[in-house]
Amino acid sequence: MADTFRSVFDIIGPIMVGPSSSHTAGALMLGKAASQLFQLQAKKVTIHYYESFAETHLGHGTDFAILGGILGLSTEDPMLPHSLKMAESQHIDVQFIEEKGPSPVGHPNTATMILEREDRRISATGCSIGGGSIQLNEVELDQINMTIDGYLPLYFIKQNNLHNDLYTMDDWYAFFDHYNYKLSDIRIFQENEVEWVVLYMETAPSSQMMTDINDLIFVEEAILIS
Repeated sequence: MADTFRSVFDIIGPIMVGPSSSHTAGALMLGKAASQLFQLQAKKVTIHYYESFAETHLGHGTDFAILGGILGLSTEDPMLPHSLKMAESQHIDVQFIEEKGPSPVGHPNTATMILEREDRRISATGCSIGGGSIQLNEVELDQINMTIDGYLPLYFIKQNNLHNDLYTMDDWYAFFDHYNYKLSDIRIFQENEVEWVVLYMETAPSSQMMTDINDLIFVEEAILIS
């Protein structure tokens, strides 16, 4: 339990439009995470539901919640139940798919979200673990498949392998030691000239940290998921 929830508010959940913290607030957070990864407005959104999500998404408001998160709505936004109409007005093609098989990550409240437009595509699989909290399990960026299995906040940093002075894991740990900040973990995923570093954060980084990361010459992209 201690590894999953960090405070009593993780169990109670946020102020929200109902009916369920797992199926509504957690679903919204999954959509928000996918939107943060995508960074642009999607033209097409495909959501695959598994197990409990597949069985109850219509009655529990999961559709409008997860789409609301993708559109940038908050858990208490009165427009949240109208997110499907909002997507339609923005000409976003939305599809919900009820998968018959088991969750690919072993959790009943699992969704895979695929966001697309002409020049970008991402896929994110995560689960709602209760109280409005989520775990991000699998991500595809730049056609690189990453097994994440992490709780928020997570920092995705794209390094350009054409530079010779890329940071190693030890370099990243040293970078954050300079700010007296302790990382939980680091994972690196690489294919061809593209390398994504995933930093597992205890708390969100300061604005100065984020500025300094973006100023590193080999950093092409830095995405905070929180």
